[in-house]
Amino acid sequence: MSPLACLERLVAYAHREGQLLTMDRSTLRRIRLGEELRAWRVENNKTQIDMTAGLKGWNPGRLSKVEHGKVPVSAADLARLLDHCGMSEADRGEIEDLIGDGPDRNWWQDHEFADTISAAFGEFLGLEAAATHMLDYYLSAFPGLLQTPDYAREVIAAGLDGLSEDQNEAAAEIRVLRQRRLTEEPRLNLEMYFGEVALLVAGDLDVLAEQIRHVIKVSEYPNVTLRMVPLSAGRPGILSSGLTLLRFPDEPDGGFVFTEAVGGMLPRRSGRDVRRAERAFARLKRCALSPKDTITALERKLEEIT
Repeated sequence: MSPLACLERLVAYAHREGQLLTMDRSTLRRIRLGEELRAWRVENNKTQIDMTAGLKGWNPGRLSKVEHGKVPVSAADLARLLDHCGMSEADRGEIEDLIGDGPDRNWWQDHEFADTISAAFGEFLGLEAAATHMLDYYLSAFPGLLQTPDYAREVIAAGLDGLSEDQNEAAAEIRVLRQRRLTEEPRLNLEMYFGEVALLVAGDLDVLAEQIRHVIKVSEYPNVTLRMVPLSAGRPGILSSGLTLLRFPDEPDGGFVFTEAVGGMLPRRSGRDVRRAERAFARLKRCALSPKDTITALERKLEEIT
């Protein structure tokens, strides 16, 4: 199952052309602004009550949502908060720069199934589309960014949560829409690992055959690297959960890590989590087949089932 499967079971239908990258940049800025604001508050021994006491329009609850990147804040409103808490010009300049000049809205809000997209998955969508490099690990299925619509429907339907036919269709379609990052500029550099078990678990063999053909085709893209972790790799080739590492153009050594958990993907943002993810992917690379041998294995499986 895809490491995003739990979240994508809640996913809604598509987006309007042209909105994606605008939302992505503002989402990333909003999250970083919240983290910087919280870091300053903690370093200066202030509570959320201290920061907002007596300030009209602000309260600890709202500040908490801003710090966690859940809601946007206008430049004027932020300035009032920073004036109120006595932040220095040097510190506030760095934070105010993160407001940016683009509209801050979620691209899925105008769509029929918008209320089924969780906040966590919405955050992931924005970060994924803003990233320049993505490393992903799937144990028992092909990666979501490489899935055909029919294969995606099979994987999503096999999840823990029962979905209606419409919800399943919406979740499958969003996976396909996400794949535009592989062909539209700026292209996402994708490094994917999947377990050999993905070739052994199938519903409809015709769907699996179509999926394998698609993966072979996409593997030829210059920005895509695909490696299969064979069963012969043993325990070192298996991680305890799905794993995703996203990197961004202005912080090539940083990034966001997402790990699979019951009920969704858990974001991990610290440098320690990024380094742990890097070590995990380094281990997978040592255990995995080369890209060329991976394609050979896929072609062998395709010949077997067709």
